[in-house]
Amino acid sequence: MISKYEVGDMPEPLPRDLVEALSGVELATIGHIRHRGFVDRGIAPVHAQPQTVVGTAVTVSLPACDGAMLHYALDHLRPGDFLMIDRLGDNRYACVGGGVAARIAKTGAVGVAVDGPCTDLDELAEIDLGIWARGATALTTRLSDLGGALNHPVAIGNVPVLPGDVVMADNTGLIVLPRDEAWAVCRAAIDRERAMQAFHSAAPEKRPPAPAIALVERALNGADHDA
Repeated sequence: MISKYEVGDMPEPLPRDLVEALSGVELATIGHIRHRGFVDRGIAPVHAQPQTVVGTAVTVSLPACDGAMLHYALDHLRPGDFLMIDRLGDNRYACVGGGVAARIAKTGAVGVAVDGPCTDLDELAEIDLGIWARGATALTTRLSDLGGALNHPVAIGNVPVLPGDVVMADNTGLIVLPRDEAWAVCRAAIDRERAMQAFHSAAPEKRPPAPAIALVERALNGADHDA
């Protein structure tokens, strides 16, 4: 028999030192060194964020107009969690509004991303919680008892998300990183930011040639044809 509701174990929280390190990294820096994991840009911040938000992925699947599993999940959220809500293709009903967002914030969770719309924009702006969604609507979910899942694999903005993954979000969007890859990505991003700071602070005559110049000049000199 197929269960209407499925509930998995809560994932292990991210190490504090990893969260602190990634919180100082801009997503655009990672965008220079990685292609995978970037959530569709249609899922955008509802209001501006002062810095990068980093949290442990807690996943929820909600069908159509039903928000039952989301309300169940709210009682399980912990400080540092980042709620990732898969709307299973629905783009009509808002599952996050002022009341739900306030409850999420009270748990200590750092953010929520919805692959669908939200509601109550004025109220959301007053709540200390990072919120990412596909625009807004007045039409909301209700308790329809259609089913759902907590802490099972989901897809958010065409990106697979597993419970316990690393979620990073800022004013440019979101990225999801497998936990075992997060430190390598963090170190590479920090190295790039330091290199760019050194490049821009150096006198123009002391800067190394830009790689793009070498690529174009190589082509203009016919080197590509000789290979």
